[in-house]
This record gives sequence, structure tokens and C-alpha cells, in this order.
Amino acid sequence: MQVLQERQLLQMNRDSLEKRILQYYNETKNEDVVIEYGMALLMRNAMVMDDYSFICKDLIRKIFLEGEPNDKKRDFCLYFYDFFDYSEWEIVRARLFKTRSEFSEWTRVIRPETKYIRAAAAPTYDKFDEILSHATRNYSEKQRAEAFADKENFDFLFKALFADENGKKHMVTFKHADISKSGHEMYILLEILTKLTIFEKDGVRRFQEILGEDCMSEVKHSIIRKKNKARN
Repeated sequence: MQVLQERQLLQMNRDSLEKRILQYYNETKNEDVVIEYGMALLMRNAMVMDDYSFICKDLIRKIFLEGEPNDKKRDFCLYFYDFFDYSEWEIVRARLFKTRSEFSEWTRVIRPETKYIRAAAAPTYDKFDEILSHATRNYSEKQRAEAFADKENFDFLFKALFADENGKKHMVTFKHADISKSGHEMYILLEILTKLTIFEKDGVRRFQEILGEDCMSEVKHSIIRKKNKARN
């Protein structure tokens, strides 16, 4: 079975993703690839208001609690901290690292950024008004009131530009994005994709470099539903 690529992992709905990931694992038993799937989905979950938290939770827990220890698990284990209760996490840590000091040193660099990526920190649609306030911060008071009165017709996009291993540019668009995040937070989330080996096309790594100056947020205001209402 082929490895899932960005179109599936960054666009497919939750139920379909879970089925495809479980099918992939059942056919291949490739734990490292499933961990990278989980990382891509942690990033997506942190970027958008839709719920992609804890996808294939039982499988990922099984991989860390029972799978053969390796550097892939060591590199990414801390991002999955929320998948375990405390006693289970201690088992994971003890299986992957000989000592607490080894664990601390191995995860030292990524520790500050995990707060932006862990499932517990992800935005939900409860944050919609806050994001709309951010998006309309430069509107007049009247324009802002009109926007909130018509908020069901608003959406927020984040367009991220990357260069592949050969320098070719390509864009990834995240719908229903939390565009109120700082540039620093966005960069940390996008950087996850550059750490993953699963994304490639014709043998070329897709996410080699973030072209930060060309990334942008976008507010989409649809009037289609207004027109439909007018016809009725």
C-alpha cells in the first residue's frame, strides 16, 4: 500500500483518514510511517478549527507502548504526551530512554515548541469569534458589526508556501485556519512538515524549506448563501 501524501493527510476528512491509516498499518506494520502520519495530523489539528485530535489514538499508543524502541519514536514521543495518562507515559519514557537525563537532553530543543502542537492546545470553533475579531481588527466599528452579523458566511484560510528538495515552489492551503496565531506559532507548526520523510513526489522531498515571506492568511467572505436566501 502506498504511503499517504499531503492531499490525503492535509485535506481528507477525519473518518476517511482513520480508515486509511489503520488499513496502511494492518497491511505494512510500518510504525515509523504511522508516527509521521500522527505528526502531520497534530500539525493540522493545531492549524485549523476542525477536530483532528487523537486520530488513531489506540494505534499510536500501542506503537509507543509496545513497538521496538528507535530514534523515530525518541524524536517525536513528546508531541504525543497527551495520548497517555501519567503512568503510561512513564512506561513510554522508560522504554525509549535509559535515564531521565537522557530523555531531557534528547527532547531539550523541541520541548518549548510542543505546547503549540500538542492536541490539548488546538483551536476549536469556540474560538471563531476571537479569530473574526482578529481578522476585522482594522475594520470600522460599523464594518465589524456587519461582519459579526454575517459571520456564518466567513471563513479563514492560511496559505503556506514551501520549496521542495529541488527548489520548486508549491503551496498548501489550510481551510478554517486559526489565523490569529502569531507568525512564530505558524512557523513552528509548518516546520513540522520539514521534519517528515513521508512527503515526496518522484523521489523528491516536498517540504524542504518554508518560504515564510510568501505565506499569508486570508479572510473569505461568501455571499452565495445571501443570494440564495433572497431567491426564496
